[in-house]
Amino acid sequence: MAARRGFEAGLCAAEHLDASGVCAGRPVRAADGALTTALPTRAGDGVIALMCLVPGRPLHADDPLDQSWWGGALGAAHRSLRRFVHPDLAKFQVAAVPAAAPHLAMEPWLGPAVTETAAVVRRIMVTDQLTYGVRHGAPDAARFRLDSSTGRVGLVGWAAAGTGPLLYDLAHAVLCAGGTAAEALVEAYVRAGPVPSDECAAVLPAMLALRTAARAAAVAEKIHADGGTPRDHAELTRMAALLL
Repeated sequence: MAARRGFEAGLCAAEHLDASGVCAGRPVRAADGALTTALPTRAGDGVIALMCLVPGRPLHADDPLDQSWWGGALGAAHRSLRRFVHPDLAKFQVAAVPAAAPHLAMEPWLGPAVTETAAVVRRIMVTDQLTYGVRHGAPDAARFRLDSSTGRVGLVGWAAAGTGPLLYDLAHAVLCAGGTAAEALVEAYVRAGPVPSDECAAVLPAMLALRTAARAAAVAEKIHADGGTPRDHAELTRMAALLL
């Protein structure tokens, strides 16, 4: 099963990180060395994994000091994974949302935003030499754990791990921090991570626009499917303000 292989690839990334000294909630292998165990469910066959607890509290996205911890920990994780490879890590897809998807017609700006931001990033990937590596995939503030007794910051939740431009991970974090005014997060990332500062300055805006468009498309899909919640509608409005 491709989903199981991808999930286990993320577990392997967490295991590698933990061995390098970055708390990542490494998996506890079964007696036979397996990373996961089959778990039949009503929806079909699933798998379960046992992970080590990463102590500490989640970071707060709107706290400038926490943003520094956030950026530094993400950069350290990217650097520690530079030599990690796994054949089942998902490859980065610039245009993950089909241009003809019906929910993109919900707002007049949404379809063009998805198409245009993908085109810009695609050109950058062809013309510029970007820093690639293993991405966490969803580095929200809540995925990080600050242990106040040691000052260490861990990063959990590696199920969405994949490979691609590392700045797309940073763009995800910046969007979660509000989409603007995340200087502390970006500066801490550049100090700790493998991406040069000039690449970050030149490419991050395009990656952030693409990540914002992808987030807007995901929210619009939810609203299109079931009407969404007031929070979903407010989120779509926020994404529009960032893109327009």
